[in-house]
Amino acid sequence: MRQIVEVAWDSLNKHGEELCGDWVKVTTAPNTLTVVLSDGLGSGVKANILATLTAEIAATMLERGNTVDEVVETLAATLPECQVRRLTYATFAVLQVLHGREAYLVEYDTPPLILIRNNDVVELPMTERMVAGRAIRERQFMLEEGDYMVMLSDGYIHAGVGGLYRLGWGWKNIAVAARRWVATRGDAHQLTRALSQTCLKLYNGTPGDDATVVSMWVRQARTATIVTGPPADPKLDSLMVSKLMSAEGVKAICGGTTAQMAARELGQELVVEWQPRSKSPSSSSPSKIPPIARLKGVDLVTEGVLTLSSAAEQLRKAETIHDLPPAQDAGTRLARLLLEADEIHFIVGNAINPHQLADVVRGKPMRLIYLDEVIGQLKRRNKLITVEHL
Repeated sequence: MRQIVEVAWDSLNKHGEELCGDWVKVTTAPNTLTVVLSDGLGSGVKANILATLTAEIAATMLERGNTVDEVVETLAATLPECQVRRLTYATFAVLQVLHGREAYLVEYDTPPLILIRNNDVVELPMTERMVAGRAIRERQFMLEEGDYMVMLSDGYIHAGVGGLYRLGWGWKNIAVAARRWVATRGDAHQLTRALSQTCLKLYNGTPGDDATVVSMWVRQARTATIVTGPPADPKLDSLMVSKLMSAEGVKAICGGTTAQMAARELGQELVVEWQPRSKSPSSSSPSKIPPIARLKGVDLVTEGVLTLSSAAEQLRKAETIHDLPPAQDAGTRLARLLLEADEIHFIVGNAINPHQLADVVRGKPMRLIYLDEVIGQLKRRNKLITVEHL
């Protein structure tokens, strides 16, 4: 199995500001992850623009193969120092990870990365050098499964100043808090929420500075394969089913006709779970989503159009699996499966169901309209998506 880095982040705006002066940019490719956290000088609109420019420039240049020296030189020319306060207009930290293991970290005037390994805080020795008049710190190191990492903006370091912590929460206290939470073996999203909630409490609900945390967890990648719709040519039925059953990870079928075709090809019985329909989380009326079926060797078997529509609606509302309702209907279970996976392969049959209406404007079957929305929502979350048509 491939090792990956799960990433989650959250920002608290300075009290009274509509925009955050910090910005996070995360990009993923089949073998490369880039995480950039930038903190703009000051707060509000100006700081937001400066941080956004810094993060976008850094991520784009590194993706294109530019060196960190070239990135810093470009940023130095684009965002010069404030001549009055002698401060840089935006600071940044960049972490690049190849193949989920080989990490390169560069920091410019930001709190150091927190690395927790085997429930110990590991302080990374950094090499400091000058680039375009800026002092940067950098380090190359190998990641191990189970590692947690935390990036912070200055707003976290200063949380609680004059209150619980006379000089602020501070890096060491934050590292200890993160280490204690990591002992619960939760994911990156839960760690982010725990740190964000604590930071907000230390500010008594009114942050005195923009505060951003980026949490990362090194783990094995989770894969899923979703089949929806039978092939346009029935001769490809066996190929579609073979591709599904030979795939690694979780397997799902969305579509009644597709499920019947798969059962026939596998010589297995398709058993519908005729259970009382659960209540919809947003309505007191019974859910209209058809029941789930069982097919040996497949983890989830659902109806097509209504289930995809429900899953798309869930993905619009829930950012992670922790935001999903506890319901066990087909739409919620499909949304949970998709949010848990990192790499999702869709095998899409192009057969047209004459009993299903097409979208009048786009001229596509409604099944594909909802599928497009689901895929769009997943890509927004940096999932690696591949689509194969038969």
